[in-house]
Amino acid sequence: MSNRREFLQTLAAGGAVASGLACGGGGTKQNATDNGGGPPPPPPPSAPTSPILVIVTAEGGMDLLDTLVPINGANAGAYQSHRPSLKVNPADTTDIGSNLGLNKAFAGMAALHQQGRVAWLPGIGMPNPTLSHFLAADLWSQGSAIPGGNGWLGRYADLAFQKGGDPLRGISTDGLPLAVQGADRNFVNISSPDTYRFPATRSEWGSVEDPSPLRLGFSDGFSLSGASASSGLKAALDSGHLYDQAQSLFSSLLGTSRRTPSVPYPGDANYPDATLRNDYFHLSSQLKFIAEMIAKDLPSQVFVTATGGFDTHSNHARDFPLLLNEMGASLNAFYADLASISTSKGNAQDRVVIMGWSEFGRRVRENNGGLDHGTAGLGYVIGKAVKGGLYSNYPDLGNLDDNGNLKFTTDFRSLYATLLDRWMGVSSRTVLGASYPNLGFL
Repeated sequence: MSNRREFLQTLAAGGAVASGLACGGGGTKQNATDNGGGPPPPPPPSAPTSPILVIVTAEGGMDLLDTLVPINGANAGAYQSHRPSLKVNPADTTDIGSNLGLNKAFAGMAALHQQGRVAWLPGIGMPNPTLSHFLAADLWSQGSAIPGGNGWLGRYADLAFQKGGDPLRGISTDGLPLAVQGADRNFVNISSPDTYRFPATRSEWGSVEDPSPLRLGFSDGFSLSGASASSGLKAALDSGHLYDQAQSLFSSLLGTSRRTPSVPYPGDANYPDATLRNDYFHLSSQLKFIAEMIAKDLPSQVFVTATGGFDTHSNHARDFPLLLNEMGASLNAFYADLASISTSKGNAQDRVVIMGWSEFGRRVRENNGGLDHGTAGLGYVIGKAVKGGLYSNYPDLGNLDDNGNLKFTTDFRSLYATLLDRWMGVSSRTVLGASYPNLGFL
């Protein structure tokens, strides 16, 4: 871990270093179109007029090496040496070319890769790595090398959302993380179909037979704003107006009947994998809910959700495959479900890309059955519009930093820049405060 002095020294050079190292570091640049020898994937469709971004956070620090496994070449020997008891057998991976095998526990991802729908970013990280979950997550959230300030999606909301409108354009199903907090606008937090309704439907508050008078009084409370209102009161009233708009619009569009997905999700009684049936799986539930909101034509452009458990200090061999399995199966079901959804602005699968990230990866060398906090990790982007393949250098396991951690090869802000410029249609320089190379997967 960097000490405070080293950390501050790094920050001083942050902007220039970030751009210059975007495709540098150890390892060899991989082939962006390599799909392991399979037939060439169909070309992606043209960009939609109303794109949607779904962001999935793997909380705790998701391991790169046991997900995209070095199975050949110099890295393979180093990997097996550093992880004598935890190493993944190449037979338990799908060869995706470039000396890498995709862990078969990451259910459904090999098929999406073969379809050319996944852009992999091994070695993604930052020039000032920290082993603190909180600080690393904050830096990723802020899109910054310097802790402090608003979230990168919050700044996007400040820039792109209509002032006083667009109440549902950004939705988080997992609280209000720093990433979605802007100077003037935040996303809204809606964690389930039943928790963002007027109090009459909130069972913990009791039932109200006729909520209309209560709603009218609630709305009238925001009509008190005027020229005489103080700035603080005005801000509170504006916020209240947005909340009222969001709640009313959400209730109106979602309705009271629940959508039946076109495919089974993990947790459903009819899910093909019996190990993923008849239980509650958080990410699966959240993605199913997001699919429903898209199907109900909510005017949302960004959805944020998260799943936890990746902090595998112990029992990594048991827990990590289970985590990968649930996450991959959930992502695969969600992607397949989108294909059946027709919205007013086109087929949902054509409109959605999914970005996956984690605050850092794990340390290279195993430690008593587990893996300690590391540095560079794995990012990925899934979508029909994605040009699949590898878009970053795999870290060189023969050239680790002084603490035995991976040296990052791609600045995480290049991932953001690519999505902002090429998918969201806004200037990444304006949102991020600097220019970062686009990675080419869109």
